[in-house]
Amino acid sequence: MKFLVDEDCPLSLARLLIDKGHSAIYVKISGLSGLKDRDLFISAQKEQCIIISRDLGWANILTYPPNTHCGLVILRMPFRAVATEIYLALEQFLDQVDVSEILGAIVIIEPNKFRIRSN
Repeated sequence: MKFLVDEDCPLSLARLLIDKGHSAIYVKISGLSGLKDRDLFISAQKEQCIIISRDLGWANILTYPPNTHCGLVILRMPFRAVATEIYLALEQFLDQVDVSEILGAIVIIEPNKFRIRSN
């Protein structure tokens, strides 16, 4: 799978994805930093990337209905969560699911739980 890790996430998430055998583009070091969400979304779809972000705006099913994109993973973590906590939440999720379930879905990951919304 190919992922685009938003700039509001730690770089370690891109490393985690690569270690798990996936491709990962990290917004802060890819020249995409500072793009508006809509432009980032368009870029991710062109590259067929699943977006990983802490921005709850991506979870809006009216703006991003399931199966109209490659996939959106929203890390709904406490505001003060440190990089290690965010990393562990994503790692736990990746260890529990078949990554193909993310395709076209909106995934919300919280500490110790997650939900997948698809049509």
